[in-house]
Amino acid sequence: MDEGGRAAGRQALFGSDGRTVIVAMDHALGSGQIEPLDRPQPLVNSVLAGGPDGLILTEGMRRLLPPSARVPWLLTADYYATSVMPGEAAEEELHRFIWSAEHAKRSGAAGLKCLLVFGRQDAQQQAANVVAVAELLSEARGVGLPVMVEATLWGRRIPAERQSAAGAVAHAARIAFELGADVIKIAIPDDMRTLERLAASLPVPIVLMGGPHADAEPLFASLRDAIDAGARGLALGRNVWGSKDPEGYVGALNRIVHGGASVADALEYLRQQRLDTP
Repeated sequence: MDEGGRAAGRQALFGSDGRTVIVAMDHALGSGQIEPLDRPQPLVNSVLAGGPDGLILTEGMRRLLPPSARVPWLLTADYYATSVMPGEAAEEELHRFIWSAEHAKRSGAAGLKCLLVFGRQDAQQQAANVVAVAELLSEARGVGLPVMVEATLWGRRIPAERQSAAGAVAHAARIAFELGADVIKIAIPDDMRTLERLAASLPVPIVLMGGPHADAEPLFASLRDAIDAGARGLALGRNVWGSKDPEGYVGALNRIVHGGASVADALEYLRQQRLDTP
């Protein structure tokens, strides 16, 4: 097992302060040609200009990185969708692992990201997901790549308003840790004391997902509280690439995560960037 390679890959994603701002740009694999992902090259360029610490990409999106880009990236290992019709949302739970750790290594990825989804309608599908995560982690250890496990409550048995329930989020994160996750990605829990206890008890970094599109002010406030509670960073997607100014949005997140900025300061920076954007 290449433990040194795994440690180096994980360290590459985190700054000298041990924190990270990662932008997830893998959504079109499940959603298809939706705005603004239908203009992927300028979107990638704008995100890179903001200075993220890392990216989460598919095989297609990683080919859009310019040769000069030095940002480490994680390959999304699995396909997840809710409809058999491309570009549509429905009530299905379609989930399969499609890219291996060996493939990620050959592609130049710094690691992989995979989903661990709880609350499935089909218990056997959830069990199969646990097995797939364990197998990927084992394979990734063999090639020296770290794995970020995104532990979610997205299954159909869990209503949307319960997907940030702190107790369930903590249980999901702990199971990801027991499987061997190198980094754990979770929803922003609705109780920061639970996050504080979780972050203090697990010896691997916890990063936060952003979820559905939200106004910057309440999202920044939740992120600020979560970082203060011990989360080591962010792995946001649609709130970054769906904003009017992805470059400025990444810069504002950097100020929260790495600069200790207040919500007001981050919002003011974002406002100024938008004023300066032609």
